[in-house]
Amino acid sequence: MSADNIPMLSRFIDIVIWIAMVIGFLVIFQSMYTAVMERTREIGILKSLGASKLYVVRVILRETLLLAVAGIIVGIVISFAAAYGIRYKMPTTQVQFTSAWMLKAAIIAIVGAMVGALYPAFKAAQKDPIDALAYE
Repeated sequence: MSADNIPMLSRFIDIVIWIAMVIGFLVIFQSMYTAVMERTREIGILKSLGASKLYVVRVILRETLLLAVAGIIVGIVISFAAAYGIRYKMPTTQVQFTSAWMLKAAIIAIVGAMVGALYPAFKAAQKDPIDALAYE
């Protein structure tokens, strides 16, 4: 049994991957937007100290990149642990990890995280320092 032997299975898998990517993008967007709104005062302090708009955008995108890389590492570790558990429970089942798929997944995760964080980063950069410092 493989995806080549079952009609339309690879197409179904591709659709599921795209749906997961869209949901992941929306989750990242929402979490970064919330994080930016919660740190309005911090952004105001940075801007009042002379931080440029580009600096604020870079700070938020660096944080997002760090979180994405940490998520990738945790995801790979959990995947290998799950594969070990599957092999232990069902020794005849084959679980394959290829470096090409791991690289593809990592690229998708990083690009999705960066795209999801762009709007919140630019929104934070547009904040007026006075309004941000007065924000409760």
